[in-house]
Amino acid sequence: MQRYFAKVSENKVLLCEDDVNHVIHVMRNKVGDKIEVVDNGYLYECSIKSTKPLVIEVEKQLESTAIDHDITLFYALSKGEKIAFVIQKATELGAKRVVLINCKRCVVKLDNEDFNKKLPRYIKIAKEASEQSLRLDIPEILGIYNINSIPKELLNGNLYVAYEKEFGKTTSFFNELSNVSKDSPIAIAIGPEGGFEPSEVDGLNALG
Repeated sequence: MQRYFAKVSENKVLLCEDDVNHVIHVMRNKVGDKIEVVDNGYLYECSIKSTKPLVIEVEKQLESTAIDHDITLFYALSKGEKIAFVIQKATELGAKRVVLINCKRCVVKLDNEDFNKKLPRYIKIAKEASEQSLRLDIPEILGIYNINSIPKELLNGNLYVAYEKEFGKTTSFFNELSNVSKDSPIAIAIGPEGGFEPSEVDGLNALG
């Protein structure tokens, strides 16, 4: 069944305009068809009662499983459509939030005004990826922060940096992750195409 994020009120499902269009014109659902709806982390099986106008009612609440870990991806600004692609894939892989960061070697330069213009599209990408991967939540998309001024509240739990000048067996990282308890947050920082500056890695190390 197709999954949507929506509001449920008095057993009725309230879809946004884009999702109404998706149900009627893309999926071409008919009366009696079933869909899944997520509202505030709760999953429901719902039935289409009418298409003109669209009326959807809750049939029953379903058992569901949330993602175990609270995962944050810090991703450096990149060229072209890479940011949108990374948001999509990070969502599918279970990230709870994607934080865009600005580094010295970033080719792309976006300020907060640029970010706010792009944010609705990024949120839509995250929403659609959450529906496609059957998640119960939509990740937060945050930014843009300078790598030297990341808010402390985003830096907690187990913090990792992808740094090409650190060497070791790949298995050691997987072993490290396997020992992380489910109630402990995880954050991973990925640098720009040219990599992190050594001073930026030193700064991240100083933050833990």
